[in-house]
Amino acid sequence: MTDIIVKVLLIMLVLFAFALPGFLLKKTGLVRSDSLYSVSNILLCFAQPLLIIKAFAVDPVAPTKETLLGFLWVLLFSVAAILLTFGAAKLVFHFMKAPELRKKRDVLVFVGTFSNCAFVGIPFVEMFTGGDARAVMYVTVFNVVFNILIWTLGAYLITQDRREISLKKALLNPCTVGSVVGFLLFLFPAVNIFNMDAVAELRQIVTYAGGMTAPLSMLIVGVRVAELPARTMFCDRTVYLAAFVRLILSAALTYLLILPFKLTGVFADEPYILLAPVIAMAMPPAASVVAFAEKYGGEREFSAAAYATGTLLSVVTLPFVMLLVTL
Repeated sequence: MTDIIVKVLLIMLVLFAFALPGFLLKKTGLVRSDSLYSVSNILLCFAQPLLIIKAFAVDPVAPTKETLLGFLWVLLFSVAAILLTFGAAKLVFHFMKAPELRKKRDVLVFVGTFSNCAFVGIPFVEMFTGGDARAVMYVTVFNVVFNILIWTLGAYLITQDRREISLKKALLNPCTVGSVVGFLLFLFPAVNIFNMDAVAELRQIVTYAGGMTAPLSMLIVGVRVAELPARTMFCDRTVYLAAFVRLILSAALTYLLILPFKLTGVFADEPYILLAPVIAMAMPPAASVVAFAEKYGGEREFSAAAYATGTLLSVVTLPFVMLLVTL
């Protein structure tokens, strides 16, 4: 028990070590807030897609019928978990009915529904499992569902405008394209140049680029924390309620979803088919909440506060979630 808690705390310490430079660079004026747009695009359009390709292409498991069936189950669990959490978040914040609170309510529901399952989730699972290929691939499959839903349900949530629901963006954004490329390389090992011993050097392309994901993501967290007044971050009770939905309730609901399968031992040989969705849903808020609020005229500062506060509180909640799911 103690070993798991210590291990998760050390992983979070490693991740948050990258937030400190962002905090200091912002406080000393060496980084401007408007530069985050460019950094976020590098993260979203370059580092994360290559991280996804790496998960499927570098030392993957064999593309067997059982593995593909496992992917399908993770897809189903992922859709159910995100939609179930969305419904729960809508109920939790139903009390915010006043028109002037609508934009804040939408941000809170977004934060509660969507996790940082890619920027933090994939590196976290890599470190927690010691690079277990199956575990990393299953949490990467979760991200396929996440990318589709965040560009449809997420966009509608922030705008309340069905015209902003973009299936095109959901299918053609860099992360979805990276998922398709990675999956094709996984299915056809003969053309997978990132896993050929004869050209082993080429795998460093996806290894190094994908490795940028966690540091860049946490640098952004550090900058966001530095630019927000303490009063904005810590004095709004609804932000804590959103953190509860995001970090505890979502993981608990997902755990209840997979519990019958766990108790019956259906996936005893492949435990991460069940655990990957729970771990992904236990991650801190998706960084996209800030970008979406800025893009669609939402509550930018409030979104940044909810994102930063939830990320900081995940240090406390994640060890206990991981302790629960690994029992």
